[in-house]
Amino acid sequence: MARSGSYDSLALAVSGDAVAGVFAEQRGAADAGAPQFSCLFLLRGTVAGGRAKVETWFPGEPERIPGDLVFTPDGASLTLAEDHGGCAMTTGTMVGTPYTLSRSTGGPSADWIGVGLVTARRTAFRPEPGPAPARAPYLVRFDPVAVLETRDAWVRVRYRGEKAPVIGWLPAADLAVVTP
Repeated sequence: MARSGSYDSLALAVSGDAVAGVFAEQRGAADAGAPQFSCLFLLRGTVAGGRAKVETWFPGEPERIPGDLVFTPDGASLTLAEDHGGCAMTTGTMVGTPYTLSRSTGGPSADWIGVGLVTARRTAFRPEPGPAPARAPYLVRFDPVAVLETRDAWVRVRYRGEKAPVIGWLPAADLAVVTP
C-alpha cells in the first residue's frame, strides 16, 4: 500500500495515485578527514497497483532519470535506469537491482503534502512566517524535509532531527519542493 512517510533515505508524500519523494543519503564526514559523498534526488510518479513509474532529478538540473518504485508490506524498493552522480559511492547502484527501503514507523506522515531539499547554504526555522529569531534551529543545504503547509512565500516543514523532529516555517526560496 502506498503511504506517505520515511523509507530509510527516501521520504515520500502520497496523495491519491500521485507520489513525490526526496532521496538523501550521505557517507563520510568532511570534518573527520574522510571524503563526503552524497546521493540526492527528487522524484515524482503515478501509483497503480502498489507500484509507480517515476522520474528522478537533481534540483535545478533538467536531466530526468526514469525508474520504478514498488511498495512492499515492509517498505518499498527503487530501481533506476541509471545512477545519479554520487549514488554509487553511498548506496551502491540502483540499476538492475532494486534498492530496498524499510518504512519507519515513527511520527505522523498523513499530513505530508510534499517533500523537499534545502537549497540554501543555511536556513533558520521560524515559529511563524517572517524574520528568523536571533537563536533558532537551522538546516543546511541538502537536508531533506517533509512539507506540511504552504502560505504565500513560506513553507511549514518537518525535519526528522537527531533527537526529535523539528517543525517550523522556512522561506520557499530556500527549498526545492515536489508535491504529488
